[in-house]
Amino acid sequence: MRIPRPFKIVMVTLLSLVILAMAGLAFLWWVFTGSLAQLEGPVSAQAVSAPTFIRRDAQGLVTIEGANREDIAYSLGFVHAQERFFQMDLLRRNSAGELSELFGEVAVEFDKRIRVHQFRKRAVAVQSRLYVQQQTLLEVYSQGVNAGLAQLRNKPFEYYVLNTDPEPWRAEDSLLVVYSMYMDLQDEWGETERSLAALYEFLPADWVNYLVPKGGEWDATIDAGDTTFRAPLPQRPLSDFQNHQVATNLTSYADRALPGSNNWSVSGALTRHGAAMVADDMHLGLDVPNIWFRASWLLAESDRRITGATLPGTPLMIVGSTENIAWGFTNAFGDFSDIIRLQTNAETTEYLTPEGWQPFAPDTEVINVKGQASQQTTVKNTRWGPVIGEDYYGNALVLRWVAHDPGGINLNLIELEQAENVSQALDIATRTAIPGQNFNVGDRDGNIGWTLMGLLPKRFGYPSSLAERLPADWSTGNNGWTGYMAPDAHPRIENPANNRLWTANARVVSGDSYKVMGDGLGALGARQQQIRNRLFARDTFTEADFLAIHLDDEAIFLSRWQALLVATLQAEESANDPAVRALSEAVQSWQGHASANSVAYLLIKRFREQVIDQSVGHLFRYVDSKVTDFWPSTVDNKVEYAVWQLINDRPPRHIPQPYDSWDAFLHAQALAVYSRYQENNEGLRQQTWGRHNQLNIQHPLSRALPFLSFLLDMEPAAMPGDTFMPRVQSPDFGASQRMAVAPGQEETGYFHMATGQSGHPLSPFYRAGHDDWVIGAPSPFLPGKDAYVLQLRPKP
Repeated sequence: MRIPRPFKIVMVTLLSLVILAMAGLAFLWWVFTGSLAQLEGPVSAQAVSAPTFIRRDAQGLVTIEGANREDIAYSLGFVHAQERFFQMDLLRRNSAGELSELFGEVAVEFDKRIRVHQFRKRAVAVQSRLYVQQQTLLEVYSQGVNAGLAQLRNKPFEYYVLNTDPEPWRAEDSLLVVYSMYMDLQDEWGETERSLAALYEFLPADWVNYLVPKGGEWDATIDAGDTTFRAPLPQRPLSDFQNHQVATNLTSYADRALPGSNNWSVSGALTRHGAAMVADDMHLGLDVPNIWFRASWLLAESDRRITGATLPGTPLMIVGSTENIAWGFTNAFGDFSDIIRLQTNAETTEYLTPEGWQPFAPDTEVINVKGQASQQTTVKNTRWGPVIGEDYYGNALVLRWVAHDPGGINLNLIELEQAENVSQALDIATRTAIPGQNFNVGDRDGNIGWTLMGLLPKRFGYPSSLAERLPADWSTGNNGWTGYMAPDAHPRIENPANNRLWTANARVVSGDSYKVMGDGLGALGARQQQIRNRLFARDTFTEADFLAIHLDDEAIFLSRWQALLVATLQAEESANDPAVRALSEAVQSWQGHASANSVAYLLIKRFREQVIDQSVGHLFRYVDSKVTDFWPSTVDNKVEYAVWQLINDRPPRHIPQPYDSWDAFLHAQALAVYSRYQENNEGLRQQTWGRHNQLNIQHPLSRALPFLSFLLDMEPAAMPGDTFMPRVQSPDFGASQRMAVAPGQEETGYFHMATGQSGHPLSPFYRAGHDDWVIGAPSPFLPGKDAYVLQLRPKP
């Protein structure tokens, strides 16, 4: 039987298409698998002094065994490059303002803004000032990075997607990674100071002092100082700021978790083994891969194991244990920058200094753009720092920032690896230059301590801590900095009588120590207070007790708001309203936790946000309508004090319009929450907290290529936890890791983190360990049995 010719043509065509498709898939597989890290076998001709072993367990946790610290740094760079190079590349380009080289025109405006800081030039200057040993460490680390990259069969898959090639790693790039952390953890544009200035400019001073108090009953300082400051009720009616509003782009008030962390420690007097125990969880944006990379190393010249979290792009152990000490960080909201308001001549070519008029020092930055001609931007520099913009009157503003100084970064953190005890560790911490951190440390002998790590400006001419938070004119010579506080001037607490230390991004100390740190308007103290109270609820602690604090989602902070909402809904005039009945039933199901299945928690949280938004929120919108440089989320962190006082005192002159009583106002806000969530026919029963708090942890490329999200992103999961409790959690923000360890007792410690070790979606380590983080399981602190062993052999 003859096959018709048209049928033959169709069959040949289909077969050809199948072959082409298979060839295409084979090519894609070759491309993708070619950038998987090499896990086993010897790798020759490496710049190590002796054979160095890189061991991985089943989760990809790395143990490096080397002859000396330089070989460890080289090997760590090798591993970082093979598992995380694209992440490292983004971090260095982020602070250098070089993302346009990867992403093209879409990143140009971002790069132009960031070039104001000139971080690449600063990184080169910083590197030249480091101790020789630290410079060497950066050099050998960068050699390891480039060797690891070269050892891959293909370039990392992201560069095929972007149609570009990776650039070699340079020693100063590691410092750019630290600058990216500065940008994440501190105000890169003076947002807090400029926003506070806007409040004072357009609101009566008594309203500003009321909205932004120094502290209150939620504070829980580690020195037990008095931090309660009750401001008097403002005179001018709140409704005045409703009646004169103009257009504003400000969205409704919502709770915001600050970049920060929790950490705490107890002395050996409270543990079964007599060693101190330290806990740490660092709160950051959650991405794929995690910002941290777990590692452990052993030096032949020492019998000590260093274990914890490294930061890809740097050769350092960021948090962890050395078997002698263990330490963790939380972001310290001290005062690390100032905004200077310049006086300029009519041509804006000169600015006034105490010595007279000085010309600006312009500097041209060239931005290379993928697929296009390069572009230029000009930075206007002054003796105090770069011009970053203008205020609402057109005055040029300069940022004086610790990060801009050559001494703003060093690698003294590495010295912790040699510290024998808490006292030595605290001394090292006060000499370490990184973004300001609360350093919490314990040792194997049971000692604990806290200090402020990072440079602290030494100011003159500011009459109060409030004045330090407002822009000033430095042209008279009456204001300025005279360098930095000496290490022994840093606040420090060692072996407190209560055997406990805790920090959580709120006010940590009082009195003179508070004045030295400055007030960065950090978090409300509710989370910090809850941790403190948990620590005083027990006399002995195990790692399991610490994990319970890490996972504590009890909503103590919202309990009074729950009582307020119940009382509002039980008001007599509301009894026959079906909406009120439905809302009341849902709210009375309150179990006191930010549980994923809780409807009541969501409704009470939204009720609080609604009350804030429709009361003092009018003041923030009023200011926002007047200026363009206003970031309300930097100055509304303690607005709880003002709103709760208004609700309790119920002053008639501050009743928000159009209501005739505070009861009517609160009732209306409750109904607004009901209307927001009464969707279709589902009712309130489906509006659980977990439904609105689902994990959304994405790879950077999946945002632009959503069809790859199934491969690149973590699975969504309904999560417990929220802002004002130890278990901080939102869809894409929260505890990047959780750790608890007693030095010398590492085998009973735990460590888990979001996502996995590898940045490659085909790696067995891409998601390994993530589920432990989701459910809060105590993954072992130390790496497990060897599953893979790679040996780096020295050059012949």
